[in-house]
Amino acid sequence: MGNRETRVVVLAALAIVGGLTLTGCALDATALAPQATTTPTSVDGRGSDDAWPDGSDAKTPSCQDASAAVLAVVNDSLHEASATNGTVESVLPWLSARPDTDLKLWTLTGLVENTETQQGTEGAYFVVFTTDSDPTSPTFDGKISALGVATSMTTLPPLEPAYIGPTDMDDVPPSALGCGTQRAEES
Repeated sequence: MGNRETRVVVLAALAIVGGLTLTGCALDATALAPQATTTPTSVDGRGSDDAWPDGSDAKTPSCQDASAAVLAVVNDSLHEASATNGTVESVLPWLSARPDTDLKLWTLTGLVENTETQQGTEGAYFVVFTTDSDPTSPTFDGKISALGVATSMTTLPPLEPAYIGPTDMDDVPPSALGCGTQRAEES
């Protein structure tokens, strides 16, 4: 056999052995690959069916308007607190509702718009509340709790146990602020 023929035979043998080795690796890699799960996920890509708050599931929009009944409860509380404390009354024009599977509650985010105070103009900021009842229901009659700065400006009770965020600066779920921001941009 000449050099040329020897090289062809060696290349053919390497191709066969290499193909078997690669096929073996592919089979091993397939066997080790993570298997797909059938666990339902939440809006955030986490959680299961039992993590969804009342009135929500995987098909629930991640941000939607809360009902007028919910908005009335929150605004009444803001009014009561301002009358008692002598502070400037804030009225929320809307509340965005988001099912939060981490808390197993709905978060409700509203925007307190610029207000004039004796000290000057106070900038716009978000306030966040929670409920375990469906806040999109027109006949809402559930309990609402306040989070973060909202605890100091309403007569609504604070969330118990208190929300503890990923950092000391997070006194409300970041996803609730994201939903509020999305709603504010639509206004």
